[in-house]
Amino acid sequence: MFKNAVEKINKFYELDLNKNSHADEIFDVLNEIIRFDSAAIFYVTPERLTLEFGKNYEIYEDIKLDEKTSKNLYNLQEPPIFPGENNLCRRLLVKDTVFGLLVIFRDKKNFTPNFTPDEKLIFKTCSQIISNLIKDLELSKVLQMQVKALEEGIIETQQAYETIKKQNKKIKANEKLQNQFIANISHDLRTPLNSIIGFSEILGNRIFGELTQKQAEYIDDIRIAGVRLLGMINEILDISKLESNTVKLNISSVDINILIEEVCNILKPLYQKKGVKVVKDVDENLNLSGDYIKLQQVIFNLLGNAIKFSPQNSEIHIKAGKKDNSVYISIKDEGIGIDKKYHKKIFNKFFQIADSLSKSETSTGLGLTIAKEFVKLHNGKIDIISKPANGTTFIITLPNNSPCGEYPYFQG
Repeated sequence: MFKNAVEKINKFYELDLNKNSHADEIFDVLNEIIRFDSAAIFYVTPERLTLEFGKNYEIYEDIKLDEKTSKNLYNLQEPPIFPGENNLCRRLLVKDTVFGLLVIFRDKKNFTPNFTPDEKLIFKTCSQIISNLIKDLELSKVLQMQVKALEEGIIETQQAYETIKKQNKKIKANEKLQNQFIANISHDLRTPLNSIIGFSEILGNRIFGELTQKQAEYIDDIRIAGVRLLGMINEILDISKLESNTVKLNISSVDINILIEEVCNILKPLYQKKGVKVVKDVDENLNLSGDYIKLQQVIFNLLGNAIKFSPQNSEIHIKAGKKDNSVYISIKDEGIGIDKKYHKKIFNKFFQIADSLSKSETSTGLGLTIAKEFVKLHNGKIDIISKPANGTTFIITLPNNSPCGEYPYFQG
């Protein structure tokens, strides 16, 4: 199922957004990934759901929302709007603000009505992609409409959500991905996304002129969304290659200082927005033989996790050095910590610990799994030091000949 999802999910990024039939194309591709009988995209206001696009969906009346359901929906919870086990429903978001719902239904005559946990996880990822596609298509128009309404002094909460209307999308057909294509596609996806992140950073640094406050905010949002999407793409592609046994190491001399600095630069928009300070203590001339890209992904996943679980205005400490014939890299945060009973489970695929700090964060649940597997490929290991309310420290040892507790950084 996950192999099929990875093969088909790239079609979402080949959309022709100017075609009027885009909604049908979105549903067609989604149906290739998760089979269903009918589907609908609703736009949300505090009082009702309005059907915007449907696929074999025959109910066109607005769905009224009671006060409790509306409140839960806007607080990023999953209210039971559509009862029963024959449907999957996810919110569509713009900057953590709900603007719509995506829902699919199954008829027991054609399918087993209940959706599996794997299907629910894949649907979550698909809904995030569809949400971004709709948001990107209409973002400028929505902003213009909202500014105009504000200037006229007539905008209210309900009207703000009613301005998000009439989306146009279409999915271009893309050849079926094969295992070899999955192994090589990461470059094709990462390159344009890195350009988006880089250009948005240039604009954010005012190299080509000053920005208004709103422009600066949305450029910052583009950078953060790009970094998060880059992480998700990396994780989906990496886990596919691991499962298909197509991972090969490209060994070279790796400068650990450069490695850590590059990852920090990529994730800088995320930790700056939270007011988190990253403190680096890396020995000079620290090198090892390894695969630079895969070790970069390991640090990216661990540092991204530390940012995700760090409270506002806290610190993350990155330390790297030598111990005997090994190189160690530690990443320590001041977050909520992890109970000892979860120390092994967190490296399992799709395992996530629900908490108030991360409930609004997007995640595939694959980051730690990939990090552990890439470290193992280098004959190393990852250790964890953590307990509730005392933060978390991950220690990478390449290769590992000593327990993590023997490192000077962790003594005392």
